[in-house]
Amino acid sequence: MKTTTTTLTIIAMLVMSLVLCVLEILLNLQEKFISESTEVAWSIIFFISSIYWAYYDADREDFEKPFDFGFFVYVFWWVLFPWYLIKTRGIDGVLLYLGFIAIWIAPWISGLVAYAYFT
Repeated sequence: MKTTTTTLTIIAMLVMSLVLCVLEILLNLQEKFISESTEVAWSIIFFISSIYWAYYDADREDFEKPFDFGFFVYVFWWVLFPWYLIKTRGIDGVLLYLGFIAIWIAPWISGLVAYAYFT
């Protein structure tokens, strides 16, 4: 079975999110917090990975993308990323967008739950 670039990108994002979830939980159980630079690095990695995913997914979906599609998604991510998902997948695009957001905020939510309930 051929694994596509888009599938590998999502798997990599899920693995990174899971690692950060575990790190966040372990630190919050010790009443410590993850550094701001790590949070910023995760956000940058997430956004670049999602743009990379959208760029190569557009080829797979036979979406006629403009010349500067990657740049436009980078600059206007909050508008163009959901638009692209809805344009290519319909209502399932909203669920996929919520899935991407869940991957992004899962470490923060898991750390918050660990801190609130176990410390």
